[in-house]
Amino acid sequence: MSDEPPTRVVGCLLDVSHSMRKTLETGQADNHAIERLQAVLSAALKFSRSEQRRETNALVFVGLFGLNRTAGCPPVVDLCGVVEALLVSDDDDAHRSGHDLLTALANEKNLAHITKYIRTKLSDHEALIVHAYLRRHPERTEEFVNAIPEEEKIQTYRTMAKEAGSSLGDAASALVVGSIGPLGRVACSIVGGAIGSLAGEVAEGHAVDNSEALRLARQIYDEWLQDFTTFVSRPVNHVIHLLGRLQGRRGDARHGSEDKDTLLDALRRYLYGRTPMKEALSSSLAAFREHPLAAQGGSIQQRVLLVVSDGAWTDDNPLSTAVELHNQEVTIVTVFLTSDEKIPRRSLIDKVDKTWHRGRRALFDMASRIPCATHPVPVLASVGWEVPSSGECALYTTVCSISALEEFCSLLSSARFGSADTLLDVIGRMDLDAYIDDKHIRTRRRPSNQGRRGTCYAHAIAAVVHMALLRIVGREGGCPSIREIREWTLHDDNFPETAEGWDIRDVLAVIPEWYPPLRFQKVDEDGARQAVLHRRPVLATFQLSEEGWKTFDQHFRTPETCGSVLAYSKMARHRNSPPDEDGHAVVLTGCDPVSLTFLNSWGRDWGNNGSFSIDNASVLELDGSPNTRMEFYDVYWLESELKDSEREAYNAKVDEKLRSHSSEVPSIFELETRCPLCLAIAPIAEFSGNLRQATCPRCGKSFFPEPGHLVQALYAQAGLND
Repeated sequence: MSDEPPTRVVGCLLDVSHSMRKTLETGQADNHAIERLQAVLSAALKFSRSEQRRETNALVFVGLFGLNRTAGCPPVVDLCGVVEALLVSDDDDAHRSGHDLLTALANEKNLAHITKYIRTKLSDHEALIVHAYLRRHPERTEEFVNAIPEEEKIQTYRTMAKEAGSSLGDAASALVVGSIGPLGRVACSIVGGAIGSLAGEVAEGHAVDNSEALRLARQIYDEWLQDFTTFVSRPVNHVIHLLGRLQGRRGDARHGSEDKDTLLDALRRYLYGRTPMKEALSSSLAAFREHPLAAQGGSIQQRVLLVVSDGAWTDDNPLSTAVELHNQEVTIVTVFLTSDEKIPRRSLIDKVDKTWHRGRRALFDMASRIPCATHPVPVLASVGWEVPSSGECALYTTVCSISALEEFCSLLSSARFGSADTLLDVIGRMDLDAYIDDKHIRTRRRPSNQGRRGTCYAHAIAAVVHMALLRIVGREGGCPSIREIREWTLHDDNFPETAEGWDIRDVLAVIPEWYPPLRFQKVDEDGARQAVLHRRPVLATFQLSEEGWKTFDQHFRTPETCGSVLAYSKMARHRNSPPDEDGHAVVLTGCDPVSLTFLNSWGRDWGNNGSFSIDNASVLELDGSPNTRMEFYDVYWLESELKDSEREAYNAKVDEKLRSHSSEVPSIFELETRCPLCLAIAPIAEFSGNLRQATCPRCGKSFFPEPGHLVQALYAQAGLND
């Protein structure tokens, strides 16, 4: 373990209320279903393992909420503390039964005579818990030992009862002695002895049942979880060990015993109650405060809380506590469990559905919001998760299968919220996001200046074509500069500057011929947002009235407003005015829930370093003719149309990036993905093959990776598994 202080605290809140009895589909081809409780515990273990691969000195706590209050349980417990208490050691004793452990303790105190009663009066789980409690509270051991009836006292009860039973048999014999003869008298004596023995055993059992020791054992069994109501953050390595032991079989070393239960089975009596989510969040808040942020004098740089539940809280509304967590810089991620297979799968969302019940909505409302351009969203999008076109999403998802749950948890921890991890971008997308992004940033920061010439179409075309070609690593013929593309566009034989200008569609129509393998398609605003979120350049055109142009230009030329978003309300008064003769072409470069951002061609001193932002497309539209609507054109290429040399260049680029970063972030090879054939999940590094064909390590079948898929870059590694 690193000597460096921890910089990250991660909490897992797992719902164990009555709804966790329901099943969750595995998401595998066999359509097998398992208990939700097992699913969430398995996901917590996977989440912790992913965390360990990313940051070995991270701190993790795992809290359970929704315990059975009628069984005397507290509303929340620290799961790792509970498991830690139940574990004896990592040697052979770790597999001994609860009966064996408590008997060993009795033998240490010279109380071997109660061995029979430990095995007959307590279940193995009860004995295990009593033993765990007494180990944790040695001061109570003496009290428990002193409460055990002495052997002589038990023997006295047995003898007295046996004698009474024998007397009863003798009396019966005397009553019938005259009528049954000698053999009958012998039989009566035998019966009398049997009655005496039975009476002795009953009396003995009654004495033990009513002993202070058994009463104390029952009390311990009912109340022992009260010791674990505080969430404790532990080193991630230790948490992984404890969660693994919780779900591992306890009976594996019990001399061939068929009774191979788990520690989890010992806890089931305490589960499946109501859902005190607010209290669980409050306990999590206290756990995070135990480890101050760097700004507060501590070492922690990031706090993350994962909540897995069906959301049906039964105490007070948890949202106020969620706000407190956000104020303490805790990133909240929520997972809503459901058995409804009709819900959209593997999707991130940005809006509430009015049909949701309050529990599901609460989970959505408490989840942190992040831009779709920041991790872990690009990684999830790379493996087929849907992302909203608004450009922002909640760290919330709905799952009805364990495979989706585990996939989300695995990638969630492997990424870092808000980071710009170059390697994850390279692995996450075929178009080498980090490489593209740098070039895009340079392009956006170097807006061309068309001056007073009506050549906006040439500037916009040059920008989107250049950006699109940058996405092809090692393109044959290279990637022409914006200047070269602009000069080609304005050449006398192509689309020279004219007083009337050019229809942008006419210019785009010849691009595939001159700059293969580029294509274009007209899309609506939603399609434009999706293209930008997937790092594809989008060309946009619009038309304004004469007065509208003045308002537009003044807003982005005035120092006080040039960096602000142009609102619909400011342009609304111009919507009914006739359009000016000239339109304008710009490049859409970004979006968020409340704005669209474009690259203009009016020079660096205009707008925000040449860029501008508006509420939405309607801001720059006029009423009336459809021709005055803002139009968007997605410029893209197809992987199938790349040349072999370009594919090889891509492979080499990925390999170069992987090798240069593998020592820094080895955990990238532990990310997991799903085989589209058998639906099994496995670490990416276990898949073999190449860019064109991959082989699943589980089913052994081969498939063709889809463009943009997370594993595709790994298949392309030169010599990794080929």
